[in-house]
Amino acid sequence: MVAETSAGQNPEQLASAARHIERDMHGEPVLALAWEIYFGKTTGAVDWRSMERMARCVEAARVLLQMQPLPE
Repeated sequence: MVAETSAGQNPEQLASAARHIERDMHGEPVLALAWEIYFGKTTGAVDWRSMERMARCVEAARVLLQMQPLPE
């Protein structure tokens, strides 16, 4: 069973949506390792630019996922 985030969203769906949003953004993409650190799959340091970019993507993904219809 997959846990849900505090907003009731599946963490894997949230991560996937955030990464998809980031691919469509202008600018240098965040390294895959930074995403792994952000989502707690590994440990390490993330530079500020990457942290801000990932946070924007995750927030946008939360909004996007909240707009999707609930399964019946």
